[in-house]
Amino acid sequence: MRSRYKIYPDSGIYFITSTVRDWVPIIINEAIFKIILESFKYCQKEKDLLIFGFVIMINHFHMIIGMDQSDKIPGVIRDLKRHTSQEISKFIANSEKQNRLFWLKPFYSQEVNYVWQEGYPPVLIKSEEWFQQKLDYMHWNPVKKGFVDEPEFWKYSSARNYILEDDSFIKLDLDKL
Repeated sequence: MRSRYKIYPDSGIYFITSTVRDWVPIIINEAIFKIILESFKYCQKEKDLLIFGFVIMINHFHMIIGMDQSDKIPGVIRDLKRHTSQEISKFIANSEKQNRLFWLKPFYSQEVNYVWQEGYPPVLIKSEEWFQQKLDYMHWNPVKKGFVDEPEFWKYSSARNYILEDDSFIKLDLDKL
């Protein structure tokens, strides 16, 4: 199936957002954050996805990404969402059996992409100024939501990479900018 979003070959760097179905805050457990983060890392290593920034929130994530062949981005993001959906669903199902996270039971499904809303509208980054604006938007998202006082305190954000020079969660592809 072709993506309804247009990403043109060799056209650059994109800002994307993927949202949990109905914006339900299901990314509330360390294990779920790690499922998403490990998938980011897998796509970097195995699918040549370039990650220049990200934030994982409780019901969505943002990324600034690129690839040598930009037209391959839709397939990579589709696979990322499929995999994380399956893994998150398994985690929720197992947690529900243990009487934890029981309110998330409606998200357990064998259906592909059941966790995520369809699509991820890509925004082409056209300038350094726009790149910085999107990066700041992502990094300040957890602060604006009241989760932390400073962007670098949010564990699952590239603010840690930029501000603290901390690559312990994920190494960004800044050398390819």
